[in-house]
Amino acid sequence: MADTVFKVEELERNALNLRREFEAAEPFQHLVVDDLLNLAPAAGNAFPDISWPWWNEMRDRYQQNKRFCSDLDLIPEPFRALIRELSGPRFLRVLEQITGIKQLLPDPYLLGGGLHLSGPGGILSPHTDFHYYRALNLYRRINLLVYLNDGWTLQDGGCLSLCDKQGRAVKTVVPDWGKVVIFRTDDRSVHGFPVPVAQGKWRRSVALYYYTAAETDSFSGDETTYWREHGQQAGVVRKSRFLAYRGLLNLSRFISMWAHAVNPNVGRVGR
Repeated sequence: MADTVFKVEELERNALNLRREFEAAEPFQHLVVDDLLNLAPAAGNAFPDISWPWWNEMRDRYQQNKRFCSDLDLIPEPFRALIRELSGPRFLRVLEQITGIKQLLPDPYLLGGGLHLSGPGGILSPHTDFHYYRALNLYRRINLLVYLNDGWTLQDGGCLSLCDKQGRAVKTVVPDWGKVVIFRTDDRSVHGFPVPVAQGKWRRSVALYYYTAAETDSFSGDETTYWREHGQQAGVVRKSRFLAYRGLLNLSRFISMWAHAVNPNVGRVGR
């Protein structure tokens, strides 16, 4: 195995051009780079399979047949080393250069991140992520995804969709081996993989999120994940509960937007 598992030097050499690409991307600022791992696809054999006892499982309609592990002490090598490299000073410096966001911080607890595994029929409904991280009093700014799927194709499903504000896919990313996606995450960055993973396939990735201590100048979300697709609601009780959910969620978002607008400290600290 190479001294490092991630080719950060490639990003450093091309940081200026990558910054331009990131800023010009649609439907929101993002970057897709191929082959950024100093690991052959055979390293994927070390990725835990479905029988691994340390998986946590998502059990809702928005994230079907999905498992994750956010405990760095349990994550096996070389993926533990990958997470450490992507949380270290050298990578943070180049990530700041590419995104233009200064003073980025990694999450030592990997909340919502770490190893992700989605099996046959698995989906991640289009959504925008939570912005405020109350436990650390931080603000989420950047998502980074490293894909670990050798020979993956569009027909295997589970491809990342980057969507416009209406939830329509503008760009599709096939999650094949060594591909890295970096994108700004806020109230407008709708993403997910709504096309189910094909039978017999397992979608593997590492997910990391980066934060700042300072709030954004414009409203970028609150503590809630906002799902854009909800499926059909059958039955009077279920429909009533869903309508109540939508109403309360809209009220919560409205209050959060106004709280952001009246905060006298917003806009006083540079990015």
